[in-house]
Amino acid sequence: MWKGGRGAGLEGGRDLVEHLTRRQFEGYRLRRLEAAELLSVCDHLEGCEACRRRVEGAAGGDASFFALRSELFGEAAEGSSERGSLAHLTAEETAAYVEGTLSGEGLQTASDHLSSCEHCALSVEDLRAFRDEVAPTLGREYRPAAVPPLTEGRWRRALASLPALFRLSPVPAFGAALAVVLLAVFGWLLWRTTQRSEPRQEVVVTPSAQTTPAVVAPAPSEPTPAPTPEPEPAPALAQLNDGGGRLTLDREGRLSGADALPPAYRELLKGALAGRRLERSTQLKGLSRPGSSLMSSETQGGEFSVLDPVGSVLMTDRPTFRWSALEGASAYVVEVYDEGFNLVASSPQLDARSWAAPQTLPRGKVYSWQVKAVKDGREIKSPRPPAPQAKFRVLDRAKADELSRARRAYPSSHLTLALLYAEAGLLNESERELRLLHKANPGSELARSLLRQLQALRRRNE
Repeated sequence: MWKGGRGAGLEGGRDLVEHLTRRQFEGYRLRRLEAAELLSVCDHLEGCEACRRRVEGAAGGDASFFALRSELFGEAAEGSSERGSLAHLTAEETAAYVEGTLSGEGLQTASDHLSSCEHCALSVEDLRAFRDEVAPTLGREYRPAAVPPLTEGRWRRALASLPALFRLSPVPAFGAALAVVLLAVFGWLLWRTTQRSEPRQEVVVTPSAQTTPAVVAPAPSEPTPAPTPEPEPAPALAQLNDGGGRLTLDREGRLSGADALPPAYRELLKGALAGRRLERSTQLKGLSRPGSSLMSSETQGGEFSVLDPVGSVLMTDRPTFRWSALEGASAYVVEVYDEGFNLVASSPQLDARSWAAPQTLPRGKVYSWQVKAVKDGREIKSPRPPAPQAKFRVLDRAKADELSRARRAYPSSHLTLALLYAEAGLLNESERELRLLHKANPGSELARSLLRQLQALRRRNE
């Protein structure tokens, strides 16, 4: 047995190196050592001059030593054109023999050599086993792992685990050259195995007396459902131009042309287009009453009377009051009362025939008013019993805000605004919108009928 590796015993302070045993010496010379032990012996020979001389002396000199090493690692004698007794199969020949690609004289020569050379036969078996082990893993995908740097002792241990074909010489010059050859052979083996693993497709054509091209019938597809016919539109019941479009109500009660309106407003339009009569607003209740047939004996001055607001609902909470002139009057005074006949506003003496309230009036309430004419030091009132009081209502806040929003959102929809005004009791505003609607539909009897109905409501409240 021996201890240490390359250079062992050459440095100071180390133990003496044990030399090769006789068994190791004979095994090395007769090429019977295992791979790991063979590399260890080679490592020892590089560092032990005594053992190396012993091997060279037994082999007959340095040249014979190198020939023995070449024989151990399968290298051909340099300059020889024919295979000698010590020349083994090359790496290419060994690979070709394992792959079964040798033929003719080459196959016969290799077979004859393998029958008498145990070393090459072992190399063939090792390569065949290596191929069978590596081939199943060729289809896998590998990624390089982080490998620690190979020290001199590490790469020798790695080489010791390779098959006999890859047992490299410990001499650097020969090992580097052989490494290049072996890498090329290994790459060629991988390529050959990959080519064999790809399945080959064979096309078998059976001749026939008459070849008729096959006609492939298209796969049956699901029947396309016939489009459902759209129902014919119902005949129009009423039509009006309004809001830049055309409103249409058919006989089944469907309204078109008003999709932008909310549902409540659409119902109002349906009623008007269907010919329903305009109903008197509940906001007008109690604002007018017929006059008494009994007239006062005092002269009323004939033409002197209140004009506006009378029997109406007002959008504003600061109304303007108007009256007719009294001949010979020097001044006028306006007084406004609530439902309890409490004075809520009054004017100074005026020489004009109109006056705007200086303060706002509470919304949602009914008011009455009168005007006094000063003539020759006397006051003449209008209206005066038995004539009915001049009453008006200021629209409540919620309804006033709703109408303001509608006027901003649908300014060109005259029919919508007219119906909303009429519903709130704002007859003057409603009549203005219906006149614009009639102008947009000059030949429409429906537009004319709506305008006449609104005017009739106004006359009933005057």
